[in-house]
Amino acid sequence: MTTFRLDSSPGPGTHVCVVGVGTYPHLKGGEGPVNPLHRDLGQITSPPQSAMAMLEWTDKTLNNPQAPLKSIEVLISQPEPALYTDANGLSQQIATATWDNLEAALAAWFGRANSHPDNVAMFYFCGHGLGDGVNTHLLMGDAGVSHDLLRHALHVGAFRIAMGACVAQKQIYFIDACRTVDLATVFNPHSPVQSGLPPGNVMAIFNGWNPVLHSARQGELAFGAPGEVSDFTKALLEGLTRCAVFQPYGHYWAVSPQELQKAIAALMDDFSGKPQCPADGLVGVGFQLHVLPGVPDVVVHVSLNKQHANDDAEISYTATGRTIVRPDRSHPWRTFAPYGQCSVQATFAPPSLFTAAPIQTFLVPPFQNIMLEVQ
Repeated sequence: MTTFRLDSSPGPGTHVCVVGVGTYPHLKGGEGPVNPLHRDLGQITSPPQSAMAMLEWTDKTLNNPQAPLKSIEVLISQPEPALYTDANGLSQQIATATWDNLEAALAAWFGRANSHPDNVAMFYFCGHGLGDGVNTHLLMGDAGVSHDLLRHALHVGAFRIAMGACVAQKQIYFIDACRTVDLATVFNPHSPVQSGLPPGNVMAIFNGWNPVLHSARQGELAFGAPGEVSDFTKALLEGLTRCAVFQPYGHYWAVSPQELQKAIAALMDDFSGKPQCPADGLVGVGFQLHVLPGVPDVVVHVSLNKQHANDDAEISYTATGRTIVRPDRSHPWRTFAPYGQCSVQATFAPPSLFTAAPIQTFLVPPFQNIMLEVQ
C-alpha cells in the first residue's frame, strides 16, 4: 500500500482511499498467462488517469475545516509504475492495485477512519466492474490469476456492510466502473463475495451516512476516452470543485453528497432522457465534504422550445457584467455560469422570422435548466 498526507493528530479528519486499475495481466491483451474465461475484459487506459486526477484533487484541493485531510491510501495499476509527489513534497512510487494490496490498504484506511465518529471516510474506484443485476464486483489488477475472476474482486454491497462497523458516521463511495450483467456470475451460486474487510453484521443498523454514487446504472457501461480521465470522474471533479454545493450555515458554500449527485447527473446528461449518476443510500440533508474558497458556479442547460430554430440562433448569457456566447450549435447548450443574477437570451440574424424573449433568473447551484420560448 502507499500512503500520502498521513496526519495522526487528534480530532476528526478526512481519510481517503483511491484505487485505479487499468492493467490486468491475466485478462485479454495482458502479459499473461491470460485467463481463458476473461469475459472479453482487457486493458484500459482511463482508470489510472482518473485515479491520479482524484488523488491530485484530494491532495491539493480538498478543504474541509470540520474534518481536515489526514490520510490518502492509493493503489494504481498501469503499464509503468505510477509516481506521485504530494503537496508536502513526499515522492513515492504507488503500489499496484492487487487484491492483497487492496486488503492492506482497506485495513489501514478503516483503522484511521475508525478513530473518530466525525471522521469522513471517502472511497474511490475506477476500473473494470461486473454486475449480477443487483450487486457490483470491482476487479483488482490480479483478477484472472485464479480460475474465478471474482476471487480478486471487491463486492460493493459486502464492502459497504463491512464498513458499517466503522465509527465514522460520514462515509461516501464513488464507483466508476461498468455494471453490465455477467451471466456467469448470475448463474453461479458459488461465486465468492469479498468485502476486503472483516465480515459485516447484516443485522446492525448504521445510523450515519454511507451513500454510493455510481458512474453507470445496473446493467450498463461506464465510459472514458482512451488515456483520458473518465466521463464520470471529470463530472465528479467539476462538481467537487465548482458547483455541487449548499450553504450549511448560510455564510459559505460546501459540497455535499446530495448536491454532488445532482451536479454529476447534470454534467453527464446526454440529453437522451436517460437518468445519470445513480446513487444508493442518499438520506437526510447530507454532510460536508469540501468547502469552496469562494462563490460557486452553476451548471446550466439552455435550450429553445423549437429545435428547428436552433441553427439560426445566437444564444448567450450575461452575468457579473460579462456576456458569454454559445461557441457552437450544440442544443441544449451546457455551460457554467456564476451564481447570482443572470440574463439568458437568443438573437436571430435577419432575415430570420424567429424571436425569443430573454429570461431573467437568479442562478442557484448546482444546476439550472433554462428554456427560451421562440415565437
